[in-house]
Amino acid sequence: MQKNSSEAKKGPNKAVKYVLAAFVAVSIGAAIYKALPCCSGDSPAAAAPVTAGAPAELAQTAPAAKPALAVKQASVPPAKIAQKTAVVYYFYTTARCYSCNLIESYTREAVDKHFAQPYNGWRVEFKGLNLDEEVNRHFTQDYWLNSKSVVVQKFEGGKPLNWGMLQSVWQLLGDKEKFMNYVAVETRKVLDSK
Repeated sequence: MQKNSSEAKKGPNKAVKYVLAAFVAVSIGAAIYKALPCCSGDSPAAAAPVTAGAPAELAQTAPAAKPALAVKQASVPPAKIAQKTAVVYYFYTTARCYSCNLIESYTREAVDKHFAQPYNGWRVEFKGLNLDEEVNRHFTQDYWLNSKSVVVQKFEGGKPLNWGMLQSVWQLLGDKEKFMNYVAVETRKVLDSK
């Protein structure tokens, strides 16, 4: 009988050890994954930054930053100054994984498909920008970026207007049609907002 009670005491003790060992292994694996250059900040959880709100909230707060506006204004070519233009940006870094390239491809295709013709007077274009290049680093602060992101920015007469971040691109990556429709719907929301 003593043998059974001592085995019972060892059983839960071993189980706790295995659970703790599994927890440590998962924690180490997560830390290594986040440290990889191609995947840091690429998880769906990172795609919804704490500082960024809904596109409507962003549209009202973003244009207030004077230094960012001056630089963004310079990014609109002079030939387009008098036009109502929207840019669907895909911001990436030099280190890119398969998912990063897929987001760029789907976003570009969505813009080409849904905005080949102007939308309510807005000409929409796609632009991919590498945030590791010195000339593009200001966008990280301008749009509160903490990972590879898709942002829609409106310009009228060269003046930047409201903008919105498409926060669900990482979650929709597994369904191309839903992804492309999401880009189109969210872009139209930014264009329709005042």
